[in-house]
Amino acid sequence: MLRPTIMALLPGLMTALLLAACQPFSPAKIPEAPPEGPEASPTIKIEPPPEPQVPAAQVEAPAKPGMVAIPRLLPESIVGIPEKDLASRRLEYNTMISSRPGEPPHGAAWQYRNTRQGQIVGFEFSNYGGNRILPPRRDAAKNQFFTRDFQFRFDDRARQDVHLLVVDWAASRDKQFRLSELMNSLMHFFPRSYLPAIVNVKNRNLVTLPTGEEVEFDAKTHEILSGVLSEAPVDLNPDRAARKFPGVDYLGKGVLVRANARGTDPRIGTTAIITTGSPPQDCDKGIDCGRCQVPSRELWEQTGAVRFKFSTDLDFDRFLTTRCGFGLPTTGFEFRIASRLQ
Repeated sequence: MLRPTIMALLPGLMTALLLAACQPFSPAKIPEAPPEGPEASPTIKIEPPPEPQVPAAQVEAPAKPGMVAIPRLLPESIVGIPEKDLASRRLEYNTMISSRPGEPPHGAAWQYRNTRQGQIVGFEFSNYGGNRILPPRRDAAKNQFFTRDFQFRFDDRARQDVHLLVVDWAASRDKQFRLSELMNSLMHFFPRSYLPAIVNVKNRNLVTLPTGEEVEFDAKTHEILSGVLSEAPVDLNPDRAARKFPGVDYLGKGVLVRANARGTDPRIGTTAIITTGSPPQDCDKGIDCGRCQVPSRELWEQTGAVRFKFSTDLDFDRFLTTRCGFGLPTTGFEFRIASRLQ
């Protein structure tokens, strides 16, 4: 009974199958990837975890390949960045000097200067003689004060007035040591990317300059051993008029501002010499391509705390470009020297 019915349906079934076979192929729709823009679902988009922020005062210089990292445990040993640009314009006497004991038999390693709030704002040390740089020895009991002082200052931990003062003490013809005959040299290093720091490494003290460049001193005698500073012996000429200023020279790639004075502040009423370790490549002026002289009144305030007039490196770079024909060295878009600290 069913056979005639099935036979009657076969032509329609065959027609349906043929029509289906003739339809164009339509692949299955693949789900689209979730959007990655701001409209993405928070349940799908995964944010990377934020990197920990290292405090500026604890920035540590990475060691060169093959070198052992230097532990910097003392506050004046930490390589940090300036905490602000401007230093106070008031002349304040609110700092104290303390000694940092060294390893025997070296005695005091250096002295550090701190405020009543406990901020380190400088450190200093002295070569007291008995070595190549200063043959005679200091002997206060005999009124023999032969010395070469190195004083690093960064008042208020600000960028504005970071400097190094080098002072040579020598006797006059009558064997007396007078403050009016001290040979003073004041130096500013640029760019001012860091606050100066000092750390002891066995028999040497490693000093980091504001540029990030380094200088090694003998931990016992405080002679310069290597780095971007070099020194000549203290001039012991008894004739104060013929005596030379400290023979400490900068060999780095940054810019140095230096002023000298005998027995007075080098920043007042003098002429400063500005030199660069990275002179313009297209300059045809010879030695003048990397050197110019500027009256000190254009660089420092002549009253009060006698601050350096340019609190930012950008302002000083503009002055240099106009006044001297060269500017501060740059790395990318920053005033910076490619160094160990990068």
